[in-house]
Amino acid sequence: MTRQDRLQTFVSLSVGNWVRQCAADHGVSVSVFIRDLIVAAWQRDNEAKDRPAGLDPARQAIFISVALDALLASHPDASLRDRAHEAYRRRLERLGLPVNASMGAHCHEA
Repeated sequence: MTRQDRLQTFVSLSVGNWVRQCAADHGVSVSVFIRDLIVAAWQRDNEAKDRPAGLDPARQAIFISVALDALLASHPDASLRDRAHEAYRRRLERLGLPVNASMGAHCHEA
């Protein structure tokens, strides 16, 4: 079994209350909630260090969506862009994800 390292810190009363409430909302102890936050931050930091410059997945996803929208907007079939936005909205709904009005002219808040 991996040896665990114990850490201790002090936070403001408002931060402490937030942590306790979030832990309760997630059904875990305060210790587990804080551990999960720290581990997630550590993983993000290490992933960023190991990733070559310019390969940030969030930036790539934004570029791809902008490039695709530009191609759809300039396509000879003017309805293709709207149909793609509508298909995307339907997929989000099937997955139970929130639908946002900014995702296209025909998409509406869920």
